[in-house]
Amino acid sequence: MPKNTRLTGHELLYEGLAFDSDGRRASLGWSTGGKGHGRCSCGALSPELDSGSKRKAWHRDHKDKLKESKK
Repeated sequence: MPKNTRLTGHELLYEGLAFDSDGRRASLGWSTGGKGHGRCSCGALSPELDSGSKRKAWHRDHKDKLKESKK
């Protein structure tokens, strides 16, 4: 399976918006900057990361690991 393809049930919520450790939005704004956790639609939370681009990278890795486990 090619890397970075869609995986049903695994969407990065709000393009990498920061969430707190309980999975709630960390701020009332829509900026993806700042510290927080990435949240996948499957419920997985990333470690605390300091940018939306790092949360997006975490999500790519999360999906790649799931794809590998299905082989």
